[in-house]
Amino acid sequence: MSTTPEELRAKMVQIAGRYLDRVTKEVIQLRGMIDSAAGGDLAVVREIETLTHRMHGSGAMLQFNEIAERAGELERMAAGFVAAGTFDQPRMLDVFQQLQAAIEKALAERSASTGLQP
Repeated sequence: MSTTPEELRAKMVQIAGRYLDRVTKEVIQLRGMIDSAAGGDLAVVREIETLTHRMHGSGAMLQFNEIAERAGELERMAAGFVAAGTFDQPRMLDVFQQLQAAIEKALAERSASTGLQP
């Protein structure tokens, strides 16, 4: 028994929806982590790197390109901060806000195409 193209598309829509639900929650967590890292805790910056790495990879795989790009930028920024032993919260918040806007845009597009509430 093989999967039809329609079934495959429906499954991808479902997976994409779960991804958007997950990153919507993770972006709240990420903001708290950025605030915590402002005190210079590089362990938190490593956690930011890990979280944004996952957001970046999954987003790219599911073709949420704008989300993936911003998350990737945050991932690289966090890695650079860890390597340098410093943290620049204002710089990270700027990209964070771009990530948040990309997520909101993807949610709005999902809502418009499926009739679901964001």
